[in-house]
Amino acid sequence: MGADGVVSAALSIKQLLVAVGLVSVAALILGASQFLIGPNTAASGYLTILFLLSIIRAGSWQARLFSVGWSLAIAALGFAVGGLGLWVTLAAVVFVCLVQAFVTVGETAFLTRSPVNLLAFAALSQTGAELWQAMLGSAIGAGVVVGFAALVKARAHAHDPGSPLVDRIAYGAVTAGGSFLIVFASELLEFPYRDWTLLSFSVILAVGADQRLRRGYLRVLGSVAGVLLAMLASMLPQPIPLILAGIFLVLCVAYVNAGEYALFVLFLTPAILLTAASELSTFALGIYRLEAVLFATVVAVLGGLVMNFLTRRSGGGEVVEAV
Repeated sequence: MGADGVVSAALSIKQLLVAVGLVSVAALILGASQFLIGPNTAASGYLTILFLLSIIRAGSWQARLFSVGWSLAIAALGFAVGGLGLWVTLAAVVFVCLVQAFVTVGETAFLTRSPVNLLAFAALSQTGAELWQAMLGSAIGAGVVVGFAALVKARAHAHDPGSPLVDRIAYGAVTAGGSFLIVFASELLEFPYRDWTLLSFSVILAVGADQRLRRGYLRVLGSVAGVLLAMLASMLPQPIPLILAGIFLVLCVAYVNAGEYALFVLFLTPAILLTAASELSTFALGIYRLEAVLFATVVAVLGGLVMNFLTRRSGGGEVVEAV
C-alpha cells in the first residue's frame, strides 16, 4: 500500500521472479525433504518459511540471523511442550508473547506469528514426529529464506525508536491475554482452526493504533473475497485448482514483499483453502476461515483499545509497526 493509502496491484518483473523462485525452490527442497526424510521434516520447513518470510528484505544480516535463531527456539519450545497438556501449552504461549515484546524490535518486530508457530510445533509433536526431524526441517526452511534474502534488495535499515518499557509491557500483556483467550476458547468450543485465528489476531494487533481498524477491515474483506475465489477455483476440474493455488501462493509472496497487505490477504486465503489437507468442502473450510478472521479481528481491536488505554495513562506510544 502506498503512502497515500491506495492499493496498487502493479508488480515489477523482479518481484514476480523472486516470488516464483522462492516458491519453486521451497517446493523442490521441501518435496525432497518429504521424500528423503519424511513429512514431519517437510512440514517443519514449511512452517519456518512462513514464519521468516517477512524478513527477506530486512536491512541487516544481524536481524535476519537473529530471526533464524528465534524461529529455531520457538520450534524447540513448541515441540517440548506439545505433550504436556493444555495448561502447559497455554503457559508457553503467554511466555512467548511476553518475551516477543522485548526481543523482537526494529526489523525483527515483523515476527508476530511466534505464538502461531509455537502451537504448530506443539501439534506436530503429537503426530509421532521426532525432535530432530522438527529441528532439521526448521533449519532447512530457514536456509531457504536466508538464501533468498541474499538475492533480494534489502529495505532501508529499520530505525528502532526505543519504545518505553511500559509500552512493551502493555503490548506483551495484551498479546498474551488475547492469545490465551483464543487458544482456550478454541479448545472449549472445539474449533479446529485456532492457528488461523491466532495468526490474524497477531498481525492485526501488531500495527499502530491508527492502522489497526484498517488492518482488520482489510483482513476480513480480503478473506471474504479469497473464500469466493477459492470456491470458484474448486469448481474447476483437477489439476486446475492446484495450479491456481500455486499461482496464488506466488502472488502472496510477491505482494507481501511489495508491502501490499490487502492483495496479500486476498490471494493467501484461496492458496490455503485449495491446499488444505481436509475432508471438508472448500465452502465449509471457507466458513471456518471467516469465523477465525472475524473473531480474531474483534479480539485484536478490543485488545488494541486496552493497549491504547494503558499506554496513554503512562504517557507512552506505539510499540510495533508491521507491514
